[in-house]
Amino acid sequence: MGDVRRLGRWVGLPMALVAVVLSWDLARAWWTVRSFEAERPPQAATIFDVRGEVIGTVGALHRSFVRLDQIPDHLVAALIATEDSRFYRHPGIDPLGLARALWVNVQAGTIVQGGSTLTQQLARTLFLTHERTWWRKLDEALLALMLEARYPKERILEIYLNRVYFGEGATGIGAAAVTYFGKRPQQLTLGESALLVGILRSPSNLSPYRHPEASLARRRVVLGRMVEMGLVSPRQAEEAAAEPLRLAGVRGGPAPWYLDWVGAQLESRFGTGLALHAGLRVHTGFDLRMQRAAVRALGRHQGAIVAIDPRTGDVKAMVGGRDYLESQFNRAVAARRPPGSAFKPFVYAAALEQGWPVNTLVQDVPHRFGSYQPRNFGDRYWGPVTMKHALVMSLNAGSVWLASRIGIDRALALARALGITSLTPADRHLAATLGGLRLGVSPLEMAQAFAAFANGGILRPARSYVRIVDRDGYVWYEAPPDEGRRVLRPEVAYLMTHMLRDALERGTGQQARLGRPAAGKTGTSDGQRNAWFVGYTPQLVAAVYIGHDDNAPVGGTGGELAAPIWKAFMQEALAGTPPLDFPVPDGIVTGIAVDVSTGGRAGPLCQWVEVDAFVAGTEPLWESPCDGTAAPQAPATGLQGGA
Repeated sequence: MGDVRRLGRWVGLPMALVAVVLSWDLARAWWTVRSFEAERPPQAATIFDVRGEVIGTVGALHRSFVRLDQIPDHLVAALIATEDSRFYRHPGIDPLGLARALWVNVQAGTIVQGGSTLTQQLARTLFLTHERTWWRKLDEALLALMLEARYPKERILEIYLNRVYFGEGATGIGAAAVTYFGKRPQQLTLGESALLVGILRSPSNLSPYRHPEASLARRRVVLGRMVEMGLVSPRQAEEAAAEPLRLAGVRGGPAPWYLDWVGAQLESRFGTGLALHAGLRVHTGFDLRMQRAAVRALGRHQGAIVAIDPRTGDVKAMVGGRDYLESQFNRAVAARRPPGSAFKPFVYAAALEQGWPVNTLVQDVPHRFGSYQPRNFGDRYWGPVTMKHALVMSLNAGSVWLASRIGIDRALALARALGITSLTPADRHLAATLGGLRLGVSPLEMAQAFAAFANGGILRPARSYVRIVDRDGYVWYEAPPDEGRRVLRPEVAYLMTHMLRDALERGTGQQARLGRPAAGKTGTSDGQRNAWFVGYTPQLVAAVYIGHDDNAPVGGTGGELAAPIWKAFMQEALAGTPPLDFPVPDGIVTGIAVDVSTGGRAGPLCQWVEVDAFVAGTEPLWESPCDGTAAPQAPATGLQGGA
């Protein structure tokens, strides 16, 4: 009998704790809904640049509170049919829908289906983040019950349609009708209403501006659901599905792609309700002056420019294409393209991390690695040359030979450590040395990775904002002094910069010369389908990508197309900024003349000489005779390598 009583106490204790937690959550939900002001207009987040100049707003493009009787019946019908067919028959949560979602989630071992009612969606929009956890679902359910207890069904629909996010900066049906169709809500046709309701499933992926085919396909699904429920006839649905897509036109501003990116970052961190509706004042390190320089530099080229301050990680400029009205696809962030030889520095940095000095000889000769045989530009080869010379001249054969010796896994691991997230197991091959990647890389991640070369080996994730306060003055976020993590030893970062300075000054990146200390690397993918230049000064790193969305050839190399654009941007962006040199870490010796064909100190007869830096104690002590027996065969057309 005593055992039974003890067991009862052990069982009763957790149950009591659960009851306390549930009571607390219920009380908190009641107070949250009780404090909510339904008609307090949502305010967009205002984004400021580094000088306090307004870049633009994201979120609540809010015209006015639209009453339910000003919203077409067919739009309300489309919403209920698609999002919550039992809306008028549940108290805020739908046990049948929850049971179905619970079964699917248990089978999947994670939350893959929400089973949320319209009221739950409203609760999430108003009060919660997008975090997918069991406790968040409990909060959502309790808040939904409190909303239904306070407001009638029609009022919930009215609040929902005025607070839900329709994408493209439009919160509420009034803003959505103007943004997409240039109309008041009561003027919307059945086809337009169905399209707007369809967008709600995924505003970014179903925007008719960005993905018209997907948006129209979703419209047909909404209309089909309305037919199933007897809300419209099949003929009415077909006529609505046949309506042509006539959009009002997208507003841009000086940095539209950047605003899209910041908005997504805010939503991910704070949820839609706070991020886009609460009047946040978002202070950033962005620089509108640099942004205008980037827009001018890119001109009518299709591609992207993204610039980062390597000392902080602040994004300073971001251009995601040649025309935002033409395409809102952000190539600076979302485009994954083969980087060509711009990927080589990760191989060389991995070699330096293993202790290979820059004068180590690599074999730039025709060589087959299994079934793979890399070729140099113009089939011209140097023979044995220093590691630095192979990078400066972007020699494909020599670079792949180096990767084969250090192991491509080491280079890929370093690229991942530097923030390249798109690498896959399928990239474990030597062709990755030359940028032959399955998915490719984004300009933002390439700029972020090269920033670690510029700042002494610290990875600082690209930063979208530094301080956030709401309209009541509450501070929601303050960036810590340094969010960086060491990835490279300072000596390695400096030696990479030392090599990439020569790549810019006398190698394939000569068209990017600035007349001030700078470093960088060109990249050209197979068939000249993508052209890159990623380069930096101590104050600023920028990645330039040129490429057509249909993968057609761009008609030039990274050195020919991307490097001049990079130069134009950097010259304007840094105008009036005093030149800075890259600091030399302790333990580095510089100014040592080296013969590129032997790796020894250059003697008076040496023809091909480079000036190198070394970790103290690794510099060559012997002099190369350069008597003609070991001199490399220079390409007939001059110093050329890869692109």
